[in-house]
Amino acid sequence: MRSLDRKITLVAIAIAIAIAIAIAVVAVMATHLVEAAEPKVPVAYFLHQTSDPSHVPNNLPVDATDVVVAKARFLGGANWMGGRHGEGITNDILFTRVKIIEVNEGRAEVGQVLGVRMGLRNDSREFSYPHTPDQLAQEYAVLIYSSGDGLRRLAAFPISSLQYVHWQEEVRDYERQRGKPGYRE
Repeated sequence: MRSLDRKITLVAIAIAIAIAIAIAVVAVMATHLVEAAEPKVPVAYFLHQTSDPSHVPNNLPVDATDVVVAKARFLGGANWMGGRHGEGITNDILFTRVKIIEVNEGRAEVGQVLGVRMGLRNDSREFSYPHTPDQLAQEYAVLIYSSGDGLRRLAAFPISSLQYVHWQEEVRDYERQRGKPGYRE
């Protein structure tokens, strides 16, 4: 009789553990479904020159140091940081250089060229950055910071889906024109 009671107790404990594990798995799956259902807001790594990035919500990390608020010009398009198949890529996916035109806050000099990173691999959202010659010719307000690894990055600013679509249409139109025979920049 005693061994039967012990077996029943062990079976009851095993069933309770299995139920607890099943509840935990369902909870994790539900969390992933909620995250997938909530679209992330697109971001831009610049603001138009009339904006002041120090007063706009951004995704500045808590360990950000050496923050610079400036007007800058992007010196060429962004470069992919990974190899042909993404080998060797860190969390940063793009690299570019910006030339400081005017310093509003922080330590930087007018005319200084800074190498900056942007676009985080672990942050799956749509993002915009200057790409076309017209976009690259403009001056933008930027927020540059350094992280614990000492690398400079551009802060991301939330934009509307409509702003993102308009920006991407301009990029697509440029790429379509560029692909035509005889196109010259």
